[in-house]
Amino acid sequence: MDKSEQLYSQLTDQGEESNILICTQDPITLYNKFIKVYNLDDNKVDGITLQYMKQSKVVQFVHNYVRNNLGRVVFFLILILLPIINLFYYLFLLAAWFRLIQNYSIFQQNIGQVLDPFANMVENSDLCEMMKKNYVLFDMEIKENEGLHFSTKVKEMIKNRSNGNNKIKYTIYNQILKEQFYGYPNSRITYLKWIIVSTLIIAVQLTLIIIYFSKI
Repeated sequence: MDKSEQLYSQLTDQGEESNILICTQDPITLYNKFIKVYNLDDNKVDGITLQYMKQSKVVQFVHNYVRNNLGRVVFFLILILLPIINLFYYLFLLAAWFRLIQNYSIFQQNIGQVLDPFANMVENSDLCEMMKKNYVLFDMEIKENEGLHFSTKVKEMIKNRSNGNNKIKYTIYNQILKEQFYGYPNSRITYLKWIIVSTLIIAVQLTLIIIYFSKI
């Protein structure tokens, strides 16, 4: 397998690699997956390369608890029922939020350089749904492209990228991939809400402990 085939395999492999401790579908990892797709020469806007965010195992660990309802319930029970252990989880939550804040500056730099990084890609949710992926990379002959259900404008745009060759490369994406890029700032708000809730719970617990020992 040559380098181009290896890269194609890596980019089209969108399966979850999460385990009991970490979630690799966290906001930073998902954002970086899109950046890897965008930084392909055929997808770059005006040849501009965008930066990757700094990965964080802490964010992946915390995101295991805040990504779905079951995880949120478990996290909430830990905060309420385990007064000592919950302090460690609280510190992890603060560290994760701090990393999200740090990476937000990279998000701003990227969006400042390229307002629409999807400009050289093609949105087609139906095709992505059929292939059960958020994006699909095509490397095909021009005549094969004619059989796909794109508008005439999109077909011409794709055809013009062939540079006179018989083969063309382009990326199909859906709204989920778009949300993974533009929706990154929302993750800071989600984590901040959990910090506020956690702070209130721990503050109440500490107050009750102080009151209890003051009466002994």
